[in-house]
Amino acid sequence: MSFNYFKKHVLLAGIAFLPAIAWSQFVVPPAFRNASEPQWELTGTAKLTAASPPGYDAVGSGWLRLNENIQTQNGSASYKGATFSAEEGVIVDFDYVMWMKHTPQNLAADGLSFYLYDASRGMNGSKAGADLGYCGGEGGYLGVGFDAYGYFSTTVSCGENISATRVPNTIGVRGPISQRNPLVASVNVPALNNPDATSRPTERSARIILTPTGDTNSPFLVSVLDGPLGAPIPVITNQPFPYAAPEQLSIGFSGSTGGATEIHELRLNSVAVPADVQIDLAMTSPSIRRRGDTVSYSLSVKNNTLSNSPLSAKIDDPASAPLINDRIDALVNKTWTCTATGADTSCPAASGSGDIADLGHYTMGQDGALNFVFQGAVDQNAACNASVGNSATIHFADDAGFVDQDLSNNRSSSAAFVVDCTEPPITVKPPHRIPTVGAWGLGLLSLGLMGWGLHSQRRTRNR
Repeated sequence: MSFNYFKKHVLLAGIAFLPAIAWSQFVVPPAFRNASEPQWELTGTAKLTAASPPGYDAVGSGWLRLNENIQTQNGSASYKGATFSAEEGVIVDFDYVMWMKHTPQNLAADGLSFYLYDASRGMNGSKAGADLGYCGGEGGYLGVGFDAYGYFSTTVSCGENISATRVPNTIGVRGPISQRNPLVASVNVPALNNPDATSRPTERSARIILTPTGDTNSPFLVSVLDGPLGAPIPVITNQPFPYAAPEQLSIGFSGSTGGATEIHELRLNSVAVPADVQIDLAMTSPSIRRRGDTVSYSLSVKNNTLSNSPLSAKIDDPASAPLINDRIDALVNKTWTCTATGADTSCPAASGSGDIADLGHYTMGQDGALNFVFQGAVDQNAACNASVGNSATIHFADDAGFVDQDLSNNRSSSAAFVVDCTEPPITVKPPHRIPTVGAWGLGLLSLGLMGWGLHSQRRTRNR
């Protein structure tokens, strides 16, 4: 084996491995419908209902059951497949049910929670009952409780003596273990559970949005939506969360019972990073073009800051880049060039040819932008007098791990040009002007002609 061969293949292998080291996009697939979830750690009483045992549901139709209808149970599921930083933010969508399974013998309680935790630690020490499996967890940073019984959302819960009046059907936000999990916000909502149901009822939907602020001492704005299946409504909106975050975070769910009981189940639909990308077209050639004429235009893609935030998403995984589409049928021999502006921003290529369809595989750092310049020739078969338009779009693929929070700027349209097929006018050149010679000119011309005549006569005589 030659050294050059070895060097070439080792280099290629290293390049192929680099993205796994450099890129850190937080992508979490839908979860809990199947018999196993290898990237999730289930602890306590948590189980997958499609696993065997217990085999409660068919594979593909399962749920994460956090606890049974039994007293003092505490189950949790923590994601171990990836982490994210407080600069990125996260949006979590899930469906859940709280029900009894058997004829009620007591009050239904307690509830379930979504949490962020310090990924270097874990959630050991979390407590059952009113603490919803969040409070007391050694890595607990932020907890959102769906509190059916009503103690999680009071100021004296979370490890303290329960002396306050409970507030059933409340959604509450609590802070980190380092501050003894203080209550940050709480809002009373319609009934979260179905305590009289003896079979799994219609689920409710929830969405949790953690928008990054760029402030290390208060890194998130917390928003919670909750409501009927597929149609949650705002409950808590842009609530500041004034606690510095661990370096790396991950997500999890927990549910618990105390003296009162019910079943708590959920399905994770999506986890994504909030983003806002924008696309703009600008024509730079004249608005009337003939067949064969050159047409030029520019296209820009921007990574905007988020609503209520000075930050934009870090699109640092080329496989997660939003997909760009642009096409003008009336152009042929189309070429483009690309330049990138901003830190951590790179083009998919420096240049290319043809229309672009789902062009991706690039990066855009915070506030980064890509600028494309296109050129092409009007097709010789383009329809006469046709008004040719251009429309470009950008969108994230379903598995990209981003949610675009403003879809109104994901399309840009422009009236590109009109095809002019009229024959160009024939230009008739004026006749050459015969110069005038005047009297002196005629005299000189006559003398010349006389001289030429005498010369001709002499030559004839000499022959």
